[in-house]
Amino acid sequence: MYADITTVPADAIVSSDDNYLSMGGGVSQAIRYKAGASIREEIKKHLPMKIGEVAVTSAGNLGARYIFHGITIDFDNWEYANEEVVRSIVNKSLELAETLGLKTISFPALGTGVAKFPFQLAAKTMTNAITDYLQKETKLEQVNLCLFAAERVRESDLNTFYEQAVGLASISAQSNRLDLLLSEVKEVLIKVGKRDLVGDVLSLQKKISASNQEIATHVSDNEVFRKDEQESKPSPLDGLSEEISAFSRREQELFNDRELELKLLRTKLSGLYTTLNIKQAQLNHYQIEEAKYGGQLVPPRLVFAIKDLKEEMEKIEADVRRIRERQVGLMG
Repeated sequence: MYADITTVPADAIVSSDDNYLSMGGGVSQAIRYKAGASIREEIKKHLPMKIGEVAVTSAGNLGARYIFHGITIDFDNWEYANEEVVRSIVNKSLELAETLGLKTISFPALGTGVAKFPFQLAAKTMTNAITDYLQKETKLEQVNLCLFAAERVRESDLNTFYEQAVGLASISAQSNRLDLLLSEVKEVLIKVGKRDLVGDVLSLQKKISASNQEIATHVSDNEVFRKDEQESKPSPLDGLSEEISAFSRREQELFNDRELELKLLRTKLSGLYTTLNIKQAQLNHYQIEEAKYGGQLVPPRLVFAIKDLKEEMEKIEADVRRIRERQVGLMG
């Protein structure tokens, strides 16, 4: 979200700071001003710190319960944030929130201020770390990414971070959900004695894994999402959704087994839902761009992109309704 992290309701706020916890610039300075002088004494108890570590203090005058101080700069060794450091801070912060029984946590774009960690890499690293963590059983209910334009941060950088974060979260969720449901289909095939078809499922799962790795490899070069175009490049997983749908249809035709058909329909339905989520993320981005024009002189290309996306989403929703009706028929 585009917001000042100090104004967003959360149990914990993550700060980005140096190894002396000076809170002298960027997001850490903004947090210090709002939290008040009381946290300065608490901070001293944690010194010295190392890059990638996280210190916990109370939140002072802020509405949050805690501040998690992530170290993105080590002035003693002249070390600055990289992917490993940012991932470490995200993971440690999420684990701390879990340990403390918190429900919500807010992150800034870690390391992208004084530490000069690139926005695109921040989006990739933070979103992957958060998504991986939330795949596990967790009591966390909400994780916020808060972007706020400071003087040294361009609006285009914030747009890039938002675009990457939304896209990566959608794609990661899609691939993980499809992989889980294919595992369920595999179990049913074994149960009904069709072990010869398990290889087809394993092949699809390998393709999902390969597509996810391809996205993670190329996203830093901006090959998946382009902020300088109003058109989004399709996800490699979109084609896999079609392949999974074809697999589902083929197996339904071959075997008259209600349990198997229900599993296959569920897999196909999940593919449609997650594809719909990706389309919705794209639409959200377009509508943010549209809002900047205040309803006047909106570029035709943007208008048509929004119109086309809405039509695509309507078709997907129609397919979802048909599958839901078939599920009701099988269960009735």
